[in-house]
Amino acid sequence: MLQDSVSLDVKESLPPARKKGLAHSIIPRTKKSPLEEANQFINNIQEIVSSQEKSEKSYSSKKGIFLDIQGLIKEGTFQEDDQIFCKYDIVYDKDWEVVTGQNSGQSQHACLGDGTNGYFVWNMPFQIRLYSDDPKNWPQLVISCYYPDFLGREILKAYGTCYIPTMSGAHERNLSMFCPISSYGFTKIYEIIYGEKAELINAPKIMALGDGREILRTKTEGRIKIKFNIHLENLKENGFEVE
Repeated sequence: MLQDSVSLDVKESLPPARKKGLAHSIIPRTKKSPLEEANQFINNIQEIVSSQEKSEKSYSSKKGIFLDIQGLIKEGTFQEDDQIFCKYDIVYDKDWEVVTGQNSGQSQHACLGDGTNGYFVWNMPFQIRLYSDDPKNWPQLVISCYYPDFLGREILKAYGTCYIPTMSGAHERNLSMFCPISSYGFTKIYEIIYGEKAELINAPKIMALGDGREILRTKTEGRIKIKFNIHLENLKENGFEVE
């Protein structure tokens, strides 16, 4: 009765040309219950798992090299700032294909605290499975760190990169992080006013290829600890020797 009365009042206050079909549009939509939202979430997860299973089945008969990468962006140390988040990109060339997983992601904001011992702790996991018939270039991990300024803008803190380990097992890497610096004094003033520091265009690709890095002016900003769990398949079958 309440919905009908509301629809009637609104229709009577409008011209006749706009009355038709309006009753259905003004009735508020019912909000989903927590149980319905939970079921929707479960259905979305099942669809993702199903698509991954289909992708894995399509590669099951192939005899190339499979590279399983599981990692953790654990922690880092930086100067000056007290809140930092990071983005990761796994960069590979056209010889590699993604079977399952994601090649990029972003962590939460980590803050310095009394119990962190001067470390920014993310514990950001990442996972991806790659396939290649003839790998010529090995995949790399590129990390980009940012911090919010007093206006909430995301400002570049540092870049870092390393090759994915080439042997199965557990590995640990400490990335040296660096930041490009401007060559001109006017540019530095612009950075302070507009909150836009010098950044690399398409940074993950440039960091992985290394072209032009020798002329780039940089300064050291800190270090990040990365943990890897690597599993390689079909190396010997493809002519690669592993000690």
